[in-house]
Amino acid sequence: MKFKSADHLIRKLAVMDKVAASKELTEFYTHARFKISKDCFLRQFTDGSNDGGIDFFNQEDSTYFIFQSKFAGAPKRVSASEILGELRKLKNTLITENPNQAAREFVNSIKRDVGNRAAVLEVLWLTTNIVDAAVRDEVQRDLVSWRKKNRLAMGVDFVAIDKHALDSVIYDVKHGYVPYTGKKVLKLEEGQWMEESWEETNVYSLVCTVEVNEILKWFRSADQVTNYLQKNVRDFLGLKKINRAIAKSYVDAPHWFWYKHNGIIIFADNLSIDHSTGELTLRNPQVVNGGQTLSALYAAYDNEGRRDNPAKVLVRVYRLPYENTETYQRSIEIISALNSQNAIEASDLRSTDPRQVRLEQLLREVGDGYGYIRKRSADAKASLYNVSMKHLALVYQVCKRSAPHEGVRGNVEELFEEPTKYNEIFNEREINKELGSGHVVLNYITAWVIHNRLTQIRGDIPQRDEEFWQFTRWFVLADVYGKIREWRQKCFDAGFREWSDFLLSYQFENALAKYARTAFKIAREILPKREMANPKDFYRKTDSFSKLSARTGTRQFNSLFSRAFTRFGDDNMPP
Repeated sequence: MKFKSADHLIRKLAVMDKVAASKELTEFYTHARFKISKDCFLRQFTDGSNDGGIDFFNQEDSTYFIFQSKFAGAPKRVSASEILGELRKLKNTLITENPNQAAREFVNSIKRDVGNRAAVLEVLWLTTNIVDAAVRDEVQRDLVSWRKKNRLAMGVDFVAIDKHALDSVIYDVKHGYVPYTGKKVLKLEEGQWMEESWEETNVYSLVCTVEVNEILKWFRSADQVTNYLQKNVRDFLGLKKINRAIAKSYVDAPHWFWYKHNGIIIFADNLSIDHSTGELTLRNPQVVNGGQTLSALYAAYDNEGRRDNPAKVLVRVYRLPYENTETYQRSIEIISALNSQNAIEASDLRSTDPRQVRLEQLLREVGDGYGYIRKRSADAKASLYNVSMKHLALVYQVCKRSAPHEGVRGNVEELFEEPTKYNEIFNEREINKELGSGHVVLNYITAWVIHNRLTQIRGDIPQRDEEFWQFTRWFVLADVYGKIREWRQKCFDAGFREWSDFLLSYQFENALAKYARTAFKIAREILPKREMANPKDFYRKTDSFSKLSARTGTRQFNSLFSRAFTRFGDDNMPP
């Protein structure tokens, strides 16, 4: 199921009996945070009369997760005694006899690891009720006392995923932040931290000093760094000049690193400080500013054999309220205001917009092989099958408005800066509709495929036409898109997957190539001789497209594509 908020989740599940609702709640959360598949979930979900306090279990390396799930259709505040009463069964299971045979091997693994100081047992109380901070602290103290009494070396943590936390999970899923980074600890410099919480913003913030290596130790490999950048508006851009300088400073002059770096900003679901040890505990941390730094530094840290390094960095941690659209807007304002070492573009700030995440999902559903590049990164290359958000905006603007002059101008960032233009191209209501033959995503892929196919045939057109290709390609694109939309409405009555298949077929490619050669010739010929010296000035005029439209009729176009579709159907007819 897809949920808009915790209240929406509660309404949806309230029609079920409590057992089924708790199961559905657990499946949603475990898939959202751990990417647990349906089959794995069914194997690891053990709720029942002899579950021994284990409704669901999961293991990641030396971290053991045990879920107790409690659905309530009418949320209320839960007392510590209510939670502790339920946890008695779990304590008995782990110390004495385990009645849960479905989790036998999992429980045995925990028992074998109780002497491992690096191991952690996380007891997750998953509920639609509300668990106050005082209650969480009381339950945590009880588990710590129980751990000491039974001489367990492994850590034991209580984590409450209540109604408010579920809102954050749903918010994150809508914005594409699925990977769960879990519990992370930072050792703070003594006396080098400041906490602040203002009622006006409902944001809890902490500013502190930490050694860079304290963060780099979170990662076992470079691939793991990306899990902590899901809320970052960009992926790693590679070792560009500034990133190389950051890495060099870390290696060659670590004591000066503090003075040369703006710091790292982290959003977390929860954070707490143990004032006696100076340890900062973060739940599900995400780096929203400093991702480039961490990626560059991790490479240096790894190359240097992960040895000790005294470099320190300023870290700011925010726990934001989850108020959906407002929180998203506030978060990108924070990211934009505080990110100056690698310039942020307007398109970067839209990369985590829920409608962009939805588009990424839709493209996977439309046809095999489509990917969507929402974020800038060193490895992200646009192609026929890799649709770039940034390039799609300009391509679709040209097509939707029959405005090739916009393509010639090429001001892509303007389309993301101006809300009116952005909302016209990426209309939220249209994107959020159920996928079907009239969905806007089909318009996107139609424009994208035509754009890419025209690029591919550039080398096949005569040199005199190719000379003006950088301008005329936008005119031919707008011309073909308008005609193919009309042809599809009249002549194509199959489903959206068939349309996607036809767009990618060699029959479509051949018909387009044949038509485009003539269209490129006409697009060159409409350029007046007196403007040959400055062709861009002519092609940037808003009325120049009408001169092309007047000379490219629809009869040849419709004939070409109707024959192509007939051949496509014949070739794909089942034997």
